[in-house]
Amino acid sequence: MPPRHTDQSLPLLNEAELMLDENPNCARTYASFRLTGDALDPEVVTTTLGIKPMRALAKNQAIPTIRRGNGTRRQRTGVWALTSQGIMSSTSLERHLIYLLDAIEPAATPLDTLRVEHNLQADFFCYWLSATGHGGPELSPRTLDRIAALDARLGIDFYGPFDPN
Repeated sequence: MPPRHTDQSLPLLNEAELMLDENPNCARTYASFRLTGDALDPEVVTTTLGIKPMRALAKNQAIPTIRRGNGTRRQRTGVWALTSQGIMSSTSLERHLIYLLDAIEPAATPLDTLRVEHNLQADFFCYWLSATGHGGPELSPRTLDRIAALDARLGIDFYGPFDPN
């Protein structure tokens, strides 16, 4: 039987989810949970949810630009985000989503209140880079149910494989 995962800090998948573990067709993947909206106040979201974001910007907040030297640009809308990028090395998109769901679900009630009171949208944005040009991520019904219970959208951007020549 293949190992369940390569990172000892990751939760074990149950037997029904074992087939969704490492994906040989994936070179790299990650997922982000995002809240967005013009009325989003990053400090209010962070305090209300009790979760420190990896990224949080208010609408019209000045952001330094790398391409324009010392210039800045303005954030188009508020955003508050958690990500698995740089935290997990798994090629299972499911595992990345479970990591985020485990972080967000304990705050589901205040999250719902914030979304309604501040007209915020929730989504899971996923990046998936093919290693082979075949296959794709697979998600269990349980994980899809968990995403739906948060009234969040799920988007997946597919890339590659890239020819190095």
